Amino acid sequence: MTRRLSQALAFPIAILALLLSTAPGRAAGTDVDATLPVDGVSRSYTLHLPPAAAGGDPLPLVVVLHGGGANADSAIALTGFSAEADAEGFIVAYPNGTGRLKPTAETADQFSWNAGDCCGAAMRRDADDVGFLRALVSTIEQERAVDRHRIYAAGFSAGGMMAYRLACEAGDIFAGIAVVSGAILVPSCTPSRPVSVIHIHGTGDEAVPFKGTAERESYARAKFPPVQESVAFWAAFDGCQAQPVARATVLGIKVEDYPDCRAGTAVRFDVVEGGYHAWPDGQMTPGFAATPHIWHFFADHPRL
Repeated sequence: MTRRLSQALAFPIAILALLLSTAPGRAAGTDVDATLPVDGVSRSYTLHLPPAAAGGDPLPLVVVLHGGGANADSAIALTGFSAEADAEGFIVAYPNGTGRLKPTAETADQFSWNAGDCCGAAMRRDADDVGFLRALVSTIEQERAVDRHRIYAAGFSAGGMMAYRLACEAGDIFAGIAVVSGAILVPSCTPSRPVSVIHIHGTGDEAVPFKGTAERESYARAKFPPVQESVAFWAAFDGCQAQPVARATVLGIKVEDYPDCRAGTAVRFDVVEGGYHAWPDGQMTPGFAATPHIWHFFADHPRL
């Protein structure tokens, strides 16, 4: 960012401001890399502060969880949540999951999450990722102005499964979660309170099959339930109507909304017809980008 600004000093201030506000992919906020000790283990994360954070007013917080074999940097690149945060005025945290006990040079930056019956080294080591993410939110609340009624989690793949575990075990913190290409893999999900849920999934997903698997799959060595079961579980717990209201939004997307949920919550299921194991960015399915879609769902559903 510094180098780019220095190259632009010859431009009039008005033109420079226009370039900064319109250049694709450029985030005007600030990234802060930090570590947090949890049970004697140093855990790392990147915190993105939008320009609105300078005003001092409490802002929403979104915790973005990377997929298996990935990391915070890849979540930043994959989702584009930082640019959305700058435009809409919320804070984003990108935590790193747990890696191998003895990583190689190739696996040093590959992490996953203990989402219950998934995934990888994090599951095998029984990493306390719920404890880590609770501590992460608490630390950010102590250091920044956070709206406690607007704390959310969004995750892709293994990160989506971890988001479901947070809804099951940390519903006292998170008002809502977003899951892209995930499923509930918590052996016994016993939520403490209603949580808003939006789930996005492609019918052609081969990594986390839409219809589930009869046996443990090679991916994450997990047995996946049908995706619909994860959504239906939350619709039932949140006290929504049992039958969703289906509608089409854009070509290839079917939206199922479960109405009349309790405590101001909502449950939505976005089915991407033919979609694969990916974070929709508006190109795979023109007119449908997951990140702004998720944020608007979050913004409409604070904790009451």
